[in-house]
This record gives sequence, C-alpha cells and structure tokens, in this order.
Amino acid sequence: MTTCTYIGTGQPCTAHALAGKSYCAEHYAMVYKVGSGVQRRKDTRQAARVRQVEQLFQEAVDLLILEGFDVYGETAVSIDITEDLEVDEG
Repeated sequence: MTTCTYIGTGQPCTAHALAGKSYCAEHYAMVYKVGSGVQRRKDTRQAARVRQVEQLFQEAVDLLILEGFDVYGETAVSIDITEDLEVDEG
C-alpha cells in the first residue's frame, strides 16, 4: 500500500492512500471537491459553445471576403457622408 502524496504547507502526509488513488481519504476530499466534476462538464460545454460562435464568425468573415468586402481595412475607403443625408430646405 502506498502513502498519501499530498504536499501541503506543513509536513508531508504519511497516511495510507486510498486503493487506486494517490491521496488518503482526508486529502482526497480536499483535492477533489465534491461537485467539481459537474463544474468541469459545464465548463466543457461553455468552451464548445464559444468555439462554435468563433467558427460561425470566421465563416461570416470568409463570406464577406468572397463578396469583396474589405474586412481588415487594407484599402483606403472614401466615404461621402452627404450622399445619404436628406436636407430639409423648408
């Protein structure tokens, strides 16, 4: 049987480790908090959603590039702001 591998701020733990684990029962509970697996699954799902949004955004940028839109501002753009303004002369 192996001993606990927990390295804390004090002396190393010399208790027997749980079967198939690296920590004793006391330190196993400290290292692996109850419910942390649920949080990890939630984080994994959130990361997958972020990757999906990034992929959709990149696909939209690619479509704009194919249509000739200058998405990176590499060419000078001249804008005549008066062409869309309606002047009320009355």
